Amino acid sequence: MNKKSVTILGSPFPSSSSEKIARDIQSKMNELEWETSVIDLSGLPANDLLMRSSTPSLEYKQSIEKIQASKLIIIASPTYRATYTGLLKTFLDTLPQDSFNNKYSLLIQTGGSPEHSLSLEHGLIPLARSLGSKIISNTIYSHPIHWNFNKDMTPELSILINKAITEIQEVF
Repeated sequence: MNKKSVTILGSPFPSSSSEKIARDIQSKMNELEWETSVIDLSGLPANDLLMRSSTPSLEYKQSIEKIQASKLIIIASPTYRATYTGLLKTFLDTLPQDSFNNKYSLLIQTGGSPEHSLSLEHGLIPLARSLGSKIISNTIYSHPIHWNFNKDMTPELSILINKAITEIQEVF
């Protein structure tokens, strides 16, 4: 079986909490013998994201190839304006309609408070489904209670991550 996953980082800033969670999951997936890769949207050329170029860059083409080759798409985004980032939306808008067909998505979102936890249900899940994805039900919404004073993950966040990993193992 093709055990490849790609992580799409939707934060415009490096080392965001959503990226930290995604990288932790990738590490665990590697231990389970998955081949993992990353698409850091903050590094893609703006002309590709805004569809201004008639010839997409090599970085953009490689991003599309990573998605096509993967069975699991991990999407990580901070909460902006009560939903995911515009950077993530812009990238996903450039993809063909059924790019996630026959794939599963694990969705990760971080926010400043628990009040935006439904943004996964009302924003990110419909977005992934609109591309044809099946959704790993143990999505992860993280907020400040999941991080200690040193910016390390708390045991509660580790439990959420482990539940998602367990479900992925059951699906695949």
